[in-house]
Amino acid sequence: MNFENLTLDSLLAGSEKKIAERKLLFVGFKNDKFIKTSGEDQIDPAGFLKVLSQTRPNAEWVLIGLDGGVKATGNYQDFSLQKIYTLIDQMPMRQSEIDQDNRD
Repeated sequence: MNFENLTLDSLLAGSEKKIAERKLLFVGFKNDKFIKTSGEDQIDPAGFLKVLSQTRPNAEWVLIGLDGGVKATGNYQDFSLQKIYTLIDQMPMRQSEIDQDNRD
């Protein structure tokens, strides 16, 4: 996948339900400049960049858990929403949510 040719909105189009179920917030940066987020949530761009700088130096995407920990990183070529969903769905907190939804 080539992020350079995609906008955040086009990348996420049609995935709103799956994104909301997993409480995902996508944050766009270019050349260390904050561009936008995929939601209404406010972020601290400087703090976010600090987390990014502490991950793999060449990471082009980072999955940060609800606990603030870095869960996965990668480059543009290995990014897919399905991969992100799978990673999240394997996490204990998400498994609890799925189990609860199945009981309701």
